[in-house]
Amino acid sequence: MKIAIPTFEGRVSPRFDCARAVLVVTIDEDKPSGRQEFRTSNWVPHERVKKLLELGVDTVICGGIDRWSATSLQSAGVTVYGWVTGEIEDALSALLCGELDAEAAMEGRGRCGCRRFPGDEVTDTGPPDPGQGMRRRSRRGADRQNEGENGNSVGLRND
Repeated sequence: MKIAIPTFEGRVSPRFDCARAVLVVTIDEDKPSGRQEFRTSNWVPHERVKKLLELGVDTVICGGIDRWSATSLQSAGVTVYGWVTGEIEDALSALLCGELDAEAAMEGRGRCGCRRFPGDEVTDTGPPDPGQGMRRRSRRGADRQNEGENGNSVGLRND
């Protein structure tokens, strides 16, 4: 088994596509038998996936991962444990002890159970409707709301 872990200062990198290095650990008889670190700062996402496949990686432990990379890896038979945080050695030990669940990790989307995008902000719009919490307002969404069908500006409703 070969496990790839994008790294950042001794920890699992928070982002698969932004990690400057990836540690590839070879496992024989349920124990690490070899380690190689590769500098990945110049690898674009397509290249990251391709190179990991060329290295014979069959498992990836990472923090956040974009949908294209996750799908590409999984389609090639690689098991992806996404949204994992913490020290590299702890994540590796958890995998070898059977404590990581690929499906649960991919569905979890981080500690808060949601995804954040640049430019998004969470705003409190008053008392929530029954069954709803904080509402999200995306700047990108607001920009789209400002344009009518013809690209003309339309008014925004301030609740």
